[in-house]
Amino acid sequence: MENKYLEKFRDFLDSDTPGAKATYVALCALALASLPVLVFAAAAMGNAVQVFKRFDAGSKFDKKQAITAINHLKRERFIEYVADKDGKTIMRITKKGEIKLRAFAINLIEIKKPNRWDGKWRLVIFDIPIRFRKAREALRWKIKDLGFVQLQKSVWIYPYPCEDEILFIADFFGVGKYVEILTADSFLRENKFKKHFNLA
Repeated sequence: MENKYLEKFRDFLDSDTPGAKATYVALCALALASLPVLVFAAAAMGNAVQVFKRFDAGSKFDKKQAITAINHLKRERFIEYVADKDGKTIMRITKKGEIKLRAFAINLIEIKKPNRWDGKWRLVIFDIPIRFRKAREALRWKIKDLGFVQLQKSVWIYPYPCEDEILFIADFFGVGKYVEILTADSFLRENKFKKHFNLA
């Protein structure tokens, strides 16, 4: 799995997010643990607990919760047990599990507001072909969820740096090449938007 996704999962595990579900913690921890330097044998379920503890997630959940989470992931086919080249049984995230993780990474995205506004506007513009209608609607929904305001059709505005987050989302939906992000110092009706974003 790409490093950009792994960074999101590591931030999630380090954030001590209230109410984090054990299954998501387990899946994120396994994604990080699946890097070449770490392999966990599945023969002993105690390793499931070690996965949690490896990323400081063990303090949030007890052994029973950890094992239940791993069993749930296997039952839903997000992970599988396979034999490696040495014949050892290991836990591996499936394609279905990777899709689940990528979707979860999108839900984790937030745009951090700086202490002071730099006086610049970010315009997100996209012209996505009709054959990608579902991706276009999903992108529009996520942009709105992040707090962007529609300026015109397929043109959304936001006052803070957001390039990395928007491109991450657009790439996830497979429409990154149809998205452009512009920076503007001012525009005709900006006072209305300053009030909306409490910048006035």
